[in-house]
Amino acid sequence: MARKYRITISCIFVTLFLCQQVLTSQQYLTFQNSKHIQHNNYCINCESELIPRIWELLGPFPTGTREQDFGADPLEAYGGFTNFNFSETQTFPSELADNNTVKWSRIGTKRDGIVGPIQFENIRWKFNRNSFGWAINQFQMWARGYFELSPDITNLKDIKNITDIKETIPVLIQFHNIGDFYVDNRRLFGDWYDYKKSWHVLHLQPGNHVINVRLVNEIRIFGDKIPPDFKFQCQIRKLNEKEKVMMILSQTIIVPNLVNGHLAGRFISIGILNTLEKEWITISKVVVVNSNVKMTASIVDTKINVDSISGVRIAPSQHRNIKIILNINSSVIIGNPVSFRLQFTVISKSKKQTTFWIMTTDLITIHHKSFGECYKFTFEDFDGTVQYAMVSPPIESCHPEKCPILVALHGSGDEAESEFWTSAFKRQQNAWIIFPNGRTPWGYDWHGPSLKNIQKAIEYFVTYMPGVPVNKKLEILPNPDKLFISGHSNGGQGALFFMSHFPESVIAGISAAGFLKIQKYVPYYCWNSESHIDPILKGILESSITEFNNDLYSANLVDIPILVRVGSDDDNVPPIHSRMLVRLVNEHSGNIHAVNLSEISEKGHWFENIMNDELMQTFLNKYLIISHKNETSLTTKYPKKFTIVLNNPASFGGKNGIFVEQLKIPFRLGKLKVLIDKNNNGDGIYKIKTSNIKRFRFNNESNFMTIFDDIKKIIIDDTEFEFENLLLNGYFKKNSRKNSWKFSKDNKWIQKEKNPSTYGPAHQILESKQTIIIVIGTRNVSGVKSKTKKFFEIAQEIAHSWYLYGGGDSEIVYDHELIDKIKNDELINEYKGNLILLGSTYENFVTELLLKFNKSEVKFYKNGSFCLKHVKFSDPEIGILFLHPFRKNQLLLILAGTDEKGLDQVTRLFPKRSGVPIPDWIITGPETSWKGVGGLLGAGFWDNKWKFNNAIGYLT
Repeated sequence: MARKYRITISCIFVTLFLCQQVLTSQQYLTFQNSKHIQHNNYCINCESELIPRIWELLGPFPTGTREQDFGADPLEAYGGFTNFNFSETQTFPSELADNNTVKWSRIGTKRDGIVGPIQFENIRWKFNRNSFGWAINQFQMWARGYFELSPDITNLKDIKNITDIKETIPVLIQFHNIGDFYVDNRRLFGDWYDYKKSWHVLHLQPGNHVINVRLVNEIRIFGDKIPPDFKFQCQIRKLNEKEKVMMILSQTIIVPNLVNGHLAGRFISIGILNTLEKEWITISKVVVVNSNVKMTASIVDTKINVDSISGVRIAPSQHRNIKIILNINSSVIIGNPVSFRLQFTVISKSKKQTTFWIMTTDLITIHHKSFGECYKFTFEDFDGTVQYAMVSPPIESCHPEKCPILVALHGSGDEAESEFWTSAFKRQQNAWIIFPNGRTPWGYDWHGPSLKNIQKAIEYFVTYMPGVPVNKKLEILPNPDKLFISGHSNGGQGALFFMSHFPESVIAGISAAGFLKIQKYVPYYCWNSESHIDPILKGILESSITEFNNDLYSANLVDIPILVRVGSDDDNVPPIHSRMLVRLVNEHSGNIHAVNLSEISEKGHWFENIMNDELMQTFLNKYLIISHKNETSLTTKYPKKFTIVLNNPASFGGKNGIFVEQLKIPFRLGKLKVLIDKNNNGDGIYKIKTSNIKRFRFNNESNFMTIFDDIKKIIIDDTEFEFENLLLNGYFKKNSRKNSWKFSKDNKWIQKEKNPSTYGPAHQILESKQTIIIVIGTRNVSGVKSKTKKFFEIAQEIAHSWYLYGGGDSEIVYDHELIDKIKNDELINEYKGNLILLGSTYENFVTELLLKFNKSEVKFYKNGSFCLKHVKFSDPEIGILFLHPFRKNQLLLILAGTDEKGLDQVTRLFPKRSGVPIPDWIITGPETSWKGVGGLLGAGFWDNKWKFNNAIGYLT
């Protein structure tokens, strides 16, 4: 009888799992008792039964832009959100609220997984804004939800208790419009901009799980609404069977258009996610199937050869965009689209076996355009990834001249291929229009990788002219030395950045509704951090993003014809930004009419014909129509008097033939004031007055050298040089001891000192010339807990952020896989990119080896502590991030911590988005989590010889 009873119970147990799809959420079997879990805590009508039905909320608390990257969470001062349980009575201080108190609340989830808008009872948003402006409406808070993961019924044989189940269940999870979240204390990064092209793969035990989500109402993303219209989206579901090796992410595909039957670019790419728990996969081969024309495809091998398999190697839970060369081998009926599928061979190799899979994409369609229409072309970007831009050809021939290029930069959140944007410009008579994408819709505010994307799109199109019929190329050759830079909103800011930092090839520009710099647009260091930070440290941090301050560089815009357009009622980017720009450039010019402002009454941020009405087109025609634009005279292009301003040679492309190689003190403002004059004998004199300049050179191209036809003498500060053409084939270097200048052709300094390719700050690591390599440390020290598992999770985080926000590519490897290649100089010879090293010299074999090649100011110890400039950091919860040179034109970014908490804190500062103020090196401490930048233990820039310098370094 007893045996029969046990069998009956077992049958009931299995039956419950068989029926779970038709049970209501209140009828789910509870496997573990928890005071947090509620039986009705699931979204009954949601697309997935795993999405929490109810969320517990706590907040809001104030925060500033990018402040959350440093921590700056007020609740950390009381032990952190994860240590609090929901309470009807508990309150916390927040100056946003009446009586300075906020409390817990609950909110339900909608069918599509969206939570919100979130309502607040005792916040007077309008009243707060009266005093502090829209900055005060940027806030942070926390949300907590629960889900229960039931095991697969096929695994229930002989299982009496859920805790006996050892196999994990693969789950896909992602949150949209948030920065970071935690599943059972494992940190994961969300999808701020709602791109919906990434997932995290977690392999979880059956049972109950907790999700803690950090929420931030980012004004730039969600807008300035009263009350705030803040919401986020949760997506979580089990993997289905066909996804349990890899997922092909169809929404990530990049393909060119067909133009008159020919591909406008031979490159395509598509994202793939490895969903395995522990095994790397290699995408080794691709073939075209189900095509309506004859086609071939081949994978471009980007893999570091750590094993014998060729292809593209993808780590567990990593996304990579697979670069593919596509060829059409038969004629295409003009006007007809081409459709096909790609079939991938996937290999996973372990010590015991090698496994093969075949995976096929959904149907891919390449649409046709007639030449004359705006079309999409694909190209290899600066880092080797496949990107796209749109292009619109000129109406008429420019021959025998080359056609100028109108560059059109879109606003935040827009795609270059959007008809909304490409139709904003009329097709030009004698000019190409190139619409770069900036790699992603938000990109990096047209800085860093997005800026290089502009340059590479132009370079690639000028070189190959994809999509242009052979018989038309000679008539409409594009001219990369005649760029008209334009943009709207963030693109308007990007246009100012390009013109002020790379003015050498700019003939004119338009900034429409552009902001001057991010600090004037949204709040920085607000509330939490400013109350704790040393002003000297604050200045160092601000210096790391000063290169993006267009107002500081406004002197470089003198003599560039610029039209500024804005709506007088623009409540997104207030017109004061445009007005201030006009004032600054006019002041530098000494001419109140140097830059014209077109402010349209009663118009907002975007309005019909904002980029192409009669006034705008007249201005465009003046500089783009060949018949109206004679060759620019020498005196116009190279004026007799001008000023150059910069604080980072890495992001300055020269002006009027002068290129700065080094500053005397890095990241302090550098200036050159030039005056071309004549002495009493009528001889030409080229006078330069410098401030904080170490090295500079002249452009030696022939079109520039004519400026020196009448020059007999060059005077730099008080050092005189008799002019010779040889002076154009080297550089000038300041001797600080003698306070004089000398001319040199010796470039050995590049091997050991900072140069524009390695100048920093930390975000320059993203400007890698090839796929970034992320190296996981596996070295163990006796008596010290291994961080290898943590390093692997951090590698996944970094790879995810670079893929999601920058459209970038990375390869994750273990140090022991790479060490022999470095010792044998194989990596040195074949690899031209940057490396990210996770772990100290006692945790990562590659860190140890490369820091032996080039000595570092940072010294590590076996117990996890480290020393910088005789200051030793050995306490718990301390982390360090720093740049280090690798060969003459490459960089290392090294991340380490005294323990896992310190490592966790500092790795938040990987520069995944624009505007995060991180210099060459930064040290986080135990209080950074709640004080933000005020809790830093140090930060600064290396000097030109990669040494600590008290003038630009700060240690507590």
